[in-house]
Order: sequence, then structure tokens, then C-alpha cells
Amino acid sequence: MAGLWTVLLTALCLAQTGSTHYSHSVRHSTRDWPWVNPWTQLLLAKKDFDRQESLLHGQGDRHAPTNLSRGVPTKMELEFGDDTSAPTDAPEGPSRRDQAIAKAIGPYISPIANANISPACLDSTLAYLLNILNKQWALQMFDATGKMPDGVLAGNLSPWGNWDECLNITAHFNATDILGVEPNVTTFTGKYCLAFLSKARGSKSAPLFKPPPAAGVALAPFLPILPDGVDLDIGMCIPSTCTSEELTVGLNMAFMGKVTAGAPDFFCYTKDDKTELSAGAIVMTTILSLTGLLMLVGTTVDIVAIKAAQDSEALWARVNIALQRTLPALLRRVFLAFSVYTNGRKLLDTSSTRDTLSCLHGIRFLSNTWVILGHTYYFLLFFKHQNITTVYTYLGDVAFQAISNATVSVDSFFFLSGLLVAYIAIRSIEKSHGKLNIVMFYVHRYIRLTPVMMLIIGFISTLYAYLGTGPYWGAANMGTPQICRDNWWTNMLYINNLVDMDKQCVGQTWYLANDMQMFIFSPLVLLPLHHWPKLGQLWIIFLVCFFTGINAMVTAVHKIGLPGGDSGDLRYMKPWTRAGPYLVGLYMGWILHKIRGRKIHLPAPVVAIGWITASLTGCLIVYGMYGVPSPPPKTLNLVYAMLNRTAWSICLAWVVFACVTGYGGFVNTLLSWKAFIPLSKLTYTSYLVSIDVQVYYWYTNKAPVYLSQTFIVYQFLASLPIIFAVAAIFSLAFESPMIALEKIIFPQPSRAAPAAPARQDAAQPLVSSTKPGRSGAVNAGFEADGGVVEAKQAGTDSAPENITPAEGKTV
Repeated sequence: MAGLWTVLLTALCLAQTGSTHYSHSVRHSTRDWPWVNPWTQLLLAKKDFDRQESLLHGQGDRHAPTNLSRGVPTKMELEFGDDTSAPTDAPEGPSRRDQAIAKAIGPYISPIANANISPACLDSTLAYLLNILNKQWALQMFDATGKMPDGVLAGNLSPWGNWDECLNITAHFNATDILGVEPNVTTFTGKYCLAFLSKARGSKSAPLFKPPPAAGVALAPFLPILPDGVDLDIGMCIPSTCTSEELTVGLNMAFMGKVTAGAPDFFCYTKDDKTELSAGAIVMTTILSLTGLLMLVGTTVDIVAIKAAQDSEALWARVNIALQRTLPALLRRVFLAFSVYTNGRKLLDTSSTRDTLSCLHGIRFLSNTWVILGHTYYFLLFFKHQNITTVYTYLGDVAFQAISNATVSVDSFFFLSGLLVAYIAIRSIEKSHGKLNIVMFYVHRYIRLTPVMMLIIGFISTLYAYLGTGPYWGAANMGTPQICRDNWWTNMLYINNLVDMDKQCVGQTWYLANDMQMFIFSPLVLLPLHHWPKLGQLWIIFLVCFFTGINAMVTAVHKIGLPGGDSGDLRYMKPWTRAGPYLVGLYMGWILHKIRGRKIHLPAPVVAIGWITASLTGCLIVYGMYGVPSPPPKTLNLVYAMLNRTAWSICLAWVVFACVTGYGGFVNTLLSWKAFIPLSKLTYTSYLVSIDVQVYYWYTNKAPVYLSQTFIVYQFLASLPIIFAVAAIFSLAFESPMIALEKIIFPQPSRAAPAAPARQDAAQPLVSSTKPGRSGAVNAGFEADGGVVEAKQAGTDSAPENITPAEGKTV
């Protein structure tokens, strides 16, 4: 510390004595922007005091005014008078040097300029400011306050100070040091506040009690050369006896209209902050505790039964008999639905049958990781970094097009969802002689998706706020949790993509709303395909063209993607603009059902043309807009927005068709890798929790980070295992048990016999020709107890499920 002071003091003295012009420049910048660097102000004040003291002693005038009083707020003048002198017979009081330092920097790092400051805050603040060079706790408070960093013009304009140092400070001071009354030892702790500063707009002294949006790039008016309309957030360590409102008013008075400041209460923290559990948090904790108890009991009953079956003479057998006599059969089944042992085995089971569409596992997992990768880059713009402007340099890279166009990964899931709905439902309709149990068709889907989603929403809205700390953690509680407390019902009704779109509870669930709305519409496509195949195919082709035209119309009318255009959400989150991939999936699912058990022979040139066309089209969709000026030409903007998503789903349709019919080659080998199966089963829950797991890191960061491609890639790779671990917990605790409980609530009729298998030979390019799973169930990979059922999100509905066409239901 002494070395730093020496270097700074030497530099400042050289600036003062070596060049009048440079000295004036230094003084001008620090006088006009005194809050830029409190360290500089402190050292300048000390140097000025020492120089003035020397002059005063030489002239014999101890009370000559100094230039330190110029521009000092009224509050400081009232406390110290018009000069910096102090009675020489009161050594216990503050020295003139300490008063000079307090005047120079106090108004910009504390609430001292507030004319209505409370007595307790005033006493504590004066004790802090007058002892910066005398007591360690005061110096620590000053040290913990944010100061001007390096790389300002690169976007490093969020000096958060030191969170932990501030909160761990305990101050002890004697009131006689300031007030001259009887000794009275007073104690306070450090209080960390995140203050938001911006160039003043409008009224000269309008306090900003609400922080600027976190989504803005963190360029603030650190220097006059920076543009208007940008903001800064700076960490300040103040006494715990002061309130956020006192700090806000004090800063606004100190800045005298040049800067607008705000320090919201939910961005102020002390070490002793105690947050009591809300009623919702208590209810959610109770639900989680009961679920944990059910999992413990269910696992115990399950293991006892398994051990007893292995050795009927062992103690396990007697315990199992006692449990069977004690627990009613229905209650026993309920407990077993929560067995971590059985549900975990199903989750990790990689067996499949000849009817398994194995390649879908790989498509699902890789698409899900693509979504997470896109979110990794996307959330960089919502938080503060040392070099945020660096991110914008990535936009010009060819490789970055895979990130900026990652939204087509969501269309992969729309396609997969439609494919599996048709593939399973058409079989069910056939086995039911052309009938579809429409009530159970919808009830099953609602039960399949809603409970786990609502429990995750409940957890986020009630308990998420208690899981972290940090300068920005106050925003975590005021963001998604608050929105979920207000708008949870829109998710339950699957209309959150139509109502209050700017207040999305768990933002990624817009996909689920779209998927549910398309699912409700799907029987109008599936029944014609079954009963009148030719007419049904014409109908679905017409619908694809119709909704493609709707997409073009919305883009043109609202000028989306062009200057002055409306929000992209009008196109991105609406079912009538995202229906194309889902319809293509329905069509492909119907085709795969029709070719089950049949040999498909394709000439080599057809296969080559199919792969080349699909590959080039996919690359054109992802990389084709590289080099196009922004905004793009109107015609290109319209054509790309109209066709890119449907064209992407057609490319995927070829990949699935080729893999299923035996023309997938290495691609099919990769996509059908068994290691993808357990991970693909977690796609639905991983999608639901991924964003909150990712932003948790940023909300709990205690200092801005320096961004680089290496850092971002490491963060992406590190987030994957955490996301899937959290997803596995929710899957085992809620998703898998709900599937088993549904079977108890709605008993299933006995399974119909599976369709006769086609003759197998070495040259037969059928759907996956793997051995049946242990259960012998049809299509175990997607329908049996351990399988994935359906693509659900920019993640899929991938939890274990026991759904077959014989049950008259689909996913």
C-alpha cells in the first residue's frame, strides 16, 4: 500500500511541477469528474493540504483559506466551517488534513452531502471519512469502494469494489472524537451498495431510485468523451446505519446535476442481513421435504423387495413380508413411484428395440447443447464485464454465425416433437380401428409436462432468492422470481407466449406454450392422414405453405429485422410463425410409420443428392447471412425469415429418414451412440433449469470478468454437467414419479400385441435393428419405462415414460 501511495504521489507532484499545462489538465478532469477516482482525490487532497500547510507556516497565516473549499456541498461546509483549520488545543479531534480529505472525496463515496441525513448515519459517516488515514477499518471501507479501473474505453465501467472486504468490516469509534461529548463507543458494520450512475437527463436533481436495465452495455459517463445514454454501476461501502435512500439523495446532491445516481434498497447488503422465509418459501420447502421423504421410503421399499426376491430365506424377505402386510397395495405403488433406485435405472438404461428411432437421441442431445451454447453467449450482454465491447468484435467472425443463428436449434425440437406425436399417435389410431381417445390424448400430455414445470417454477419463485449473494444478487430476486409470482398462471394454461410477453416466467417456457398449442391442433392433421392419406398429405402441404406465408406477412407488416421495426417476439414466439417445422415433423412421423418393417431401396445418386442438398441447405441457413450488411436488404430479410426455419426442419427430415432406412452411415453411428440416451432423457428438465443455472453464475459474481473465447468455452463446458446434474435431480424427484403416478390414476388396458416384425437379413436397411430391451416392450427407447418420449423444448420432453400406441395415447 505504501508503495502505491508513493508512486501516485510522485506522479501527481511531477504533474504539478513539471508542466503547467498538464497540471491544469489533471485538475480540470478531477474537478469536473471528482467521483472518477477517489484514490486520486484523496492523494490530491493530502498533497494540496501539505503544500498549503507549508505556505501558511511560511507566511504566518494559519487560517488562510485554501482552494479545497471550492465546490464543497453545503453539508460539509456546515460541519467544518469555511476553512480547514482545527483548534490546536484539541488534539483528540480530527486534524485539518483529515478534514481536507473528507471534504475532497466524502460527498462522492458516502451520503454526507444529504441535507436530511439521519443523526446515526451522520455520526458514522463522519467517523469513516475523518479516519481514512488513521484507522484500518476506515481505510478498508475506502479500499472496498469501487474506483476507476483500467480499460474504461473497452467497456470496463463497472467498478464493483470488494464485496467481501466491505461486509466483513466492523467499525468502533469514540463519539468524543467528533462531537466532543462524553465517551461513547459506537459500532457499525460495512454496508455494500451498488449505485447506478448515468449522465443527467432532464431535471437537475432527480434521484434515480430504480436501476437502469441490466441488459444495457456497461458504458457509463466515466469521462466526458463517452456517449450519452450509457450507464455505470459502482460499488460503495458505507456505514450500516445509513439507508440506500440517504445514499441516493446524497450522491445526487453531490453531483449537482452532472450525474444522476440511484442506489435501490435491494442492491444494498450487510453481513447481518436476515431474510425470513416467505409463506411461499415455507410451502415449497414443505413440498420438497415431503418429496424427499417419499423418495427415501420408496427407495427403501423397492430395495427391500429386490433383495427379498434374490433370497427368500434372508432377513430381507421377512422385512418385505412385514411391509406388504403393513402397507396397502395402492400406497405401496405410490411409494415405489418415487424409488430413486428404479427411476435411476430407467434413466441410465441404454437398451432399445428394433423400433427405436435411435438417431433421435443424438439429435436431441446435440440440439440441447446448442441451445445452451447460444444462451452462454447471449447472457454475456445482460451482465457487466471488463471488456464487454470485445463481444461485439465476435459478431464479424464466420464461426460466430453458429451462435447468432443458434435459434434454429429450437426448430429442431419442434420438428422432433411433431415427428414423435405422429409416429406414436398414428399407430395408436390404427390399433384402435381409426379412433383416437381425444380426451386422454390431451390429459396425458398435460399431466406429462405440467407438474414438473410448475414445481420448477415454484422453486424459482420462492426459494431461488435464498441461494446466492453478490453485488447483483438483488436483481436475481426482482427478475424471474417476481415475474413468476405474478404470472405463473400463464404457464399453467400454456398461454405465456400470447399474454404479457415482456414478463416471461422462466423465459424458455415460451417453447412449451407453442408446443402445447400445436399439439392441440395436431389431430386435425393426424386423422386426415390416417383416414384419407392422399387428401391428408395435400392438407399438410397446404398448411406448411400457409404458415410460411403468415411468417412472411408478419415480417413485412411489422418490418421485423429492419430499422424502426417492431419486436422480434411478434415472430419468434408465436405458434403461427413457428408451425412449419412442427408440421414437417408430423409429416415425417407419418412417413416413418408407413415404412415400418419395409425395405427402402434408394439409388446411390439419390442418396448422394439428398445428403449434399441437406448439408448445403443447412450450412446456408446457419452461415448464409455472413457478410450481409445490417440491416439486410428488404427482400433478403423477408425471404430468409420466411423460409429458414421450415427449410431447416426439411434438412433434419432427410437426416432422420436416411438414418432410419440405413443410409445414415457415420452420421447414424454418431447420433445413435448409446451414451446419448441417458442425456437425451434429461433434455426436458435440463431445458427448464438451464437458464437459471447459467445466470446464477453471473448473479453471484462479485467482480466483472475479463471475457475471451477461451473463458466462454470453459464456462459453457463447465455449465453442462451442472445443468444435467440439476436436471437429473428434478427428473428423479418429480418427472419420473409423475409418470408412474399417472398410470395409477389412469390404469392402462393390457398392451396389444406388437406388429409382426419384418423378416431380418443382413442387407435389410430398416429402422434400428437392435435387440429388444429387457422389458421386451415395443419401442423401448422412446416408449418404455426407461425411454424418452418426446421432443419437448428447445429441449425435449425426454423423461422416462411408458406410453405405447396400444394405450390409445401419445406424447
